[in-house]
Parts: sequence; C-alpha cells; structure tokens
Amino acid sequence: MTKAKRYDTVVLLESIGMFQQGEKGAVVEVYTTPYEAYDIEMVTDAGKTKGVAEGVRPEQIAVSPQVRFTSIRMEAEGTRAAVRFSDGTEVIVGAEELYTQSGR
Repeated sequence: MTKAKRYDTVVLLESIGMFQQGEKGAVVEVYTTPYEAYDIEMVTDAGKTKGVAEGVRPEQIAVSPQVRFTSIRMEAEGTRAAVRFSDGTEVIVGAEELYTQSGR
C-alpha cells in the first residue's frame, strides 16, 4: 500500500458517507497521530468540489498513478489532434473545440 501525500489524487475503494466507491479526490490533509488518516476533497469529473471526506483510513483509498502527457499527433490536415497520456488513454480534440474553450 502506497502512502498518500498532500495533493495526491486518490480513488475511494469503498463508499464513505455520501461519497461512493470509485469517486476521486485530492488529499488536503495528512494525519499521523493517533493513527494514519487523510482528509480528502472529493471532486466531480469536471473538477468541482463535492465535499470533504474526513478521517479516511489508508485501506479505504488507492493513490492514482501520476499520468503524464506523452505525445500529440496532428490529424485531418491539422483540424484535430490526438493527445496520448502515459496511462494509455488518448483524447481526440478538434481545433474548433480548442478555439471555443480558449475564449476567443
């Protein structure tokens, strides 16, 4: 079992209060006494805060591996890009979508 550090992304291995197994959050506080526990800010997939799970034990969470950007490949004559990450996921992003999100 890997110890979580402040700001690590974690996944719940079991439901805790109003939070369901599989939900993600970020460690906001680490306690070592009287026993190891964490306060975790639970978030939606969009990154909005849902609440804080307090006093979560190490066996109730899994630390997410660090995912890094590995490559980008331009496709369709430059109208979209395929972005690949170290966990094997790939996201296709259209130029129009990027332009819209940039606020221009």
